[in-house]
Amino acid sequence: MDIVFAKPNKFENIIKYMDYVSNDVILHINFQDLDSKTAQRVLDFVSGAAYIKDAIIVTPGESVFCVLPKSKEYVMDYRNTAPGLIDPRHDEEEEIRPNKK
Repeated sequence: MDIVFAKPNKFENIIKYMDYVSNDVILHINFQDLDSKTAQRVLDFVSGAAYIKDAIIVTPGESVFCVLPKSKEYVMDYRNTAPGLIDPRHDEEEEIRPNKK
């Protein structure tokens, strides 16, 4: 299996998702049916697994995340990809520094 399209309806679905990420399967998750708190918990776990496997997470749409394993090739067929890229190693907010004059 190369890709899985998932639409979780509860947090417990995360166990299957960890297996997919650990086996280098492309995981496409649609969080549309989850409340924001549960979706964030699932995304936190998936981000951790992606970090361990040196995978990346992209956001091809609203409430949609895709885990792309290091061993897989992919093409983003649209230009505006930079804002949607998430590096799980740097999930903190950007630091804002005031200009000193």
